[in-house]
Amino acid sequence: MTPPNLRDGSRWNGLRIGLLGGSFNPAHEGHRHIARLAMAEYDLDFVWWLVTPQNPLKGRQDMAPYEERFSSVERIIAGHPRMMATHLERDLGTNFTFETVSGLLKHFPRTDFTFICGMDNALIFHKWDRWRQLARLITILFIARPPAGMLVRNCPVRMLKNPNIHWLKATKMLDISSTKLRNASKNNKIKR
Repeated sequence: MTPPNLRDGSRWNGLRIGLLGGSFNPAHEGHRHIARLAMAEYDLDFVWWLVTPQNPLKGRQDMAPYEERFSSVERIIAGHPRMMATHLERDLGTNFTFETVSGLLKHFPRTDFTFICGMDNALIFHKWDRWRQLARLITILFIARPPAGMLVRNCPVRMLKNPNIHWLKATKMLDISSTKLRNASKNNKIKR
């Protein structure tokens, strides 16, 4: 199946779609792991990976070019027919999640979206542009990694008491991050 574009909204009518947004600098197994958990636990038909042109909360200094990050998503989801790398955020011309979700809701009005986030985003969600409005627009699923009890209890987002905010406590998470992968890559280059 071909990935979505802004002109084929009716093709996705009635489907439950998870949105996994990020810099993916690079995409890794941890991203795929939370996408698979969300898909299984929330009965999602597909997960669309939204590669951001530029995350407003991250600097450009260590950011790989967009096409390189997009390719890393394609590699990590290769062979999974219900996960799709998309250019939707780039095509919408948005950098803020609120703007992206608002645009998607206009182009895909009969699609049921859930935004998927890891615990790292839960801890900074209150810094996102229009985060309270975003939480009213769409279901947001935060996937907490163990031991997450204390982190979840102390997370600023918990104060919202919003029915659109859901927590999925994973029993197993992968100890991996894009930062660790970039640092390991830099260290390998230095050793050579």
